Amino acid sequence: MRRISMLLILAWLIAFASGCGGIASSSHYMTEVQKENGLVVILPGIEGESEFNHNIRRGLMRAGSHRAMPIYNWGRPIPGVGMLLNQVDVIGNRIAGGSIARMIEQYQDSYPNRPVYLIGHSGGGGVAVFAAESLAAGRKIEGLVLLSASIDGNYDLTKALGHCKNGILNVYNPEDTGLLGVGTAVMGNVDGGHGPSAGLRGFSKRRSKLYQLQITGGMTAASGGGSHDAATRPGFVASYVAPWVLSSAWPPDASLTNQNKWTYR
Repeated sequence: MRRISMLLILAWLIAFASGCGGIASSSHYMTEVQKENGLVVILPGIEGESEFNHNIRRGLMRAGSHRAMPIYNWGRPIPGVGMLLNQVDVIGNRIAGGSIARMIEQYQDSYPNRPVYLIGHSGGGGVAVFAAESLAAGRKIEGLVLLSASIDGNYDLTKALGHCKNGILNVYNPEDTGLLGVGTAVMGNVDGGHGPSAGLRGFSKRRSKLYQLQITGGMTAASGGGSHDAATRPGFVASYVAPWVLSSAWPPDASLTNQNKWTYR
């Protein structure tokens, strides 16, 4: 345990000495026309930029999103130990959330009154919550979307909800027990909590403007079932996530929120 702690401290120092976090190669998704239409910031899991987050963007595009859609690498690009550090470094993850908040504020200053959404997958879901919490007083985004988020199910969303006009959509998957059950029980979630992840069982407390969607068997064809990337599959994103990002008010049109597709709690 002591050796692991020393490795984490060393990795943390290396990461901040070399710099960490920033927009990935997204020039095709950050054109002036797209930025004029709005902003959707996609936060990867602890693995960083990968096919998972590219698939989120593909799903949004399939559904007709023409907004700027950067992938923001919030973690530490250190081979091997980087993923471990990204999962357990609560202080560093909150700092990353603050950096994302500043980026959003800069965008809002340059493009006022445009819609802004944050989508976080896995560990990026927790960092997305931190980013919303870190927005300056009076600053708001349209909504926050969490996909299989690695954040404690008992986490207090009061501050984050206060910075979201429409609210928070939490997509959780009860079959994702490997990473969001056993894994987070041992290593903890990105907020430091060792309880069940909100991405596994949902948030435990009902809140105004908190919408929770459970991935069910009927969605398997679009999501891939119990795998950790289920909520990032392009077909799933286009069908079940994009309507929220493309809607000016939540929940979306009633025809998209019937009980055959959506499960709230």
